[in-house]
Amino acid sequence: MKFIVITGGGSGVGLAIARDLSAHNQVILVGRNEKKLQLAKKSLGDNVRYVAGNLATISGREKVVDFIFKQTNHIDVLIHSAGIFPTNNQDNINNNLLSHYYLTISLQKLLDNSRVLIVTGNPQAIKLAPICELQLNDMMRAAWAVTHKTLLMHLLTDQLKDSKTTVNSFFPGDVKSDLMPYTQSLTNTTVPAGKLLALDAKFEHITANFFDDNGQIVKLSAEKYNRNVAVKVLSNYIPALKG
Repeated sequence: MKFIVITGGGSGVGLAIARDLSAHNQVILVGRNEKKLQLAKKSLGDNVRYVAGNLATISGREKVVDFIFKQTNHIDVLIHSAGIFPTNNQDNINNNLLSHYYLTISLQKLLDNSRVLIVTGNPQAIKLAPICELQLNDMMRAAWAVTHKTLLMHLLTDQLKDSKTTVNSFFPGDVKSDLMPYTQSLTNTTVPAGKLLALDAKFEHITANFFDDNGQIVKLSAEKYNRNVAVKVLSNYIPALKG
């Protein structure tokens, strides 16, 4: 039985992944909306616990981290599914980048031979969108989020390598969620790649890869996405990287 933490676990992609993992594993759901988390726990059963907190804030992360440390001394799988459809630049940075980074680093002592998974966007967008710091409209903010999450994967791969923890990212497919009007109209509520990447032994030592919704590796440009580019770009948002 694995110990798994899923952010954004009260609805949408996070809840779909939790539904696949909670039957035979201990799962902590993290989210902002306590009512949604309560409903998720009720539907998923006794293997599930939850903690409500806003991961885009320091106080919210501290609350979540404190709860998790009281529940376990080891996390087998940490899945970053939380995210928003941003309407401004700072919300994008705080919710879709820094929340993932700082939560992972805060839980680093619990990660040993573990797996970190970052839920991200469409493979074509990640492959084709330029790494650009401008966020002038919704489309550019969406491109910023998926490219910077991919760079975050490389940064965390490097920072967690001593603990032999792998870090990968994946596209969950088009899944029904409250994220935006388009996703609210969808009917799909399954994310098979989530369970596959979290538990399958064949992914035990694979790191710094991006997967599609079928769990297949999507080849990305090594010149565009690598550790050095990650440090250079993400140091604009994570002051500690500048040292």
